[in-house]
Amino acid sequence: MVPDSLTKKSMQLFIRIPIAALFLIVSSCEIARDNAASDPRSSADANWKLVQAYVDLDTAWHAKQSEIYSADDSDEERDRRLKEELGDHPDIVLAVQAARAIVATKGENLLEAAKFLVEHTRGLSPTESQDIELGLATLAAVIGPDWSVVEDFRTLHEAYQEKRQEISDSDLSSDEKRASFDELGEAPKGTLAKVAAIAVAEMGTAHERGREAAEFLVSPMSGAPDPESAIKGAAALAEHFPDYDNWHTILSWLEFTSGWDTSGQVKEFIADMAENSTNPVTRAIARGYAGEALMRDLNWSSIEADRRAELRTEALEYVTGLSLGVEDEAFKIGMKGDSEAVAYTFAEKEASLIHAIRHASVGGTVVDELGRRLDGSEENLSAYSGKVILVDFWATWCGPCVGALPELRELASAYPKDQFEILAISVDDEVETVLEFMDDEPMPWAQWHVGSESELAQTWHIRVYPTYVVVDQDGVILGRSSSLEEANGVIEQKLGQPNTQAVTES
Repeated sequence: MVPDSLTKKSMQLFIRIPIAALFLIVSSCEIARDNAASDPRSSADANWKLVQAYVDLDTAWHAKQSEIYSADDSDEERDRRLKEELGDHPDIVLAVQAARAIVATKGENLLEAAKFLVEHTRGLSPTESQDIELGLATLAAVIGPDWSVVEDFRTLHEAYQEKRQEISDSDLSSDEKRASFDELGEAPKGTLAKVAAIAVAEMGTAHERGREAAEFLVSPMSGAPDPESAIKGAAALAEHFPDYDNWHTILSWLEFTSGWDTSGQVKEFIADMAENSTNPVTRAIARGYAGEALMRDLNWSSIEADRRAELRTEALEYVTGLSLGVEDEAFKIGMKGDSEAVAYTFAEKEASLIHAIRHASVGGTVVDELGRRLDGSEENLSAYSGKVILVDFWATWCGPCVGALPELRELASAYPKDQFEILAISVDDEVETVLEFMDDEPMPWAQWHVGSESELAQTWHIRVYPTYVVVDQDGVILGRSSSLEEANGVIEQKLGQPNTQAVTES
């Protein structure tokens, strides 16, 4: 959302001016703040101007970034514009210092400064964990256990999601849908609702909404992933509700937020449950998610080989034997197609995780999986041995999957066929859906169809679409991510830069 102080005219001005020049705004605000140090009210005002200047600058930066990425430019032109017109993201440090000063002195704009620390510092401030905690504590002291704040946010959030669904289900063209989403704007922020829910959850059974508040904090319905709030909700459930019986859902949601957790407290909470829970089912669930978290870490491209091996060993220690004593109980109830319920037992979950850690994670070696081509014939993965392959788990309903097709078409012809090939694996319910889709969207590479809730997607632990897995000539997994750009980088490291002329001539 564009701040009130940033008018349409000023936004246009921000975008036209080179980003580097806009740092003059921040510098001038810093000077004003220093000059006003002798007058607390003037100092508070100067601090808030510094925060607001950063917000305006950040908004303009993201608007320019969106403009560049949505333009119909070549990769080279886009990269040039990102470097020359956009530049680095604005530095947040001075704005954080100013917001902290407002909070410390309880000056004007206290609530807005505290919200700024919670909503803007993640991934940008070197002290983000402390900033977020300070912001949450400040807001909690002002708002308290006011459940109406949570209810008001829920109403806004549900209306927003319903509107998004209406647009998605409409007959509008892709461009019209994109314009409608742009007009709808960002989802409402749940910061104040989370703060109120924290205060309610920490009261436990003393508040009639204590359990509901704790669940809200961990759930996706609270807004953007927020490990700090989620861990407070999970901790409140563990402390105040010892007989709580829905830990599978809570730990699933909690594990999802761990990707945004820089402090490690989410992993620590799950690991503690895995080791110390007195309930065998809860302990088994936690061991599964602790192993999954480590498996996700070992897939990061930045992990060194020795550390990756350690993470693989640690992950296997968590998941091996997790089903002991609860083998036949349901770990998860999923849906196959539109109606058929499918129960995954703890024994099946254990086997699936062991397979994924050993044979579907970076550094592991794939086994000779069996798949079905679009014509119904069966084929083994070994049919592609001796060459680098990009395995693309995708679906026709997946926007990012479809959006990557032009780049995939370029990649498919970037290397000789005896060196490289793409294998797309569709998880659409029906193969006919894929065939009809390809009438308008050519995909000139190998295709398998495994369907929804497939055994292959389970044993490869596919949780997001698209998922790209790069496998070398010997079956060793070199990379795994949802980023095609990252997958391309891995392929180039193995095969070198593509020689377009040589490929064309071949």
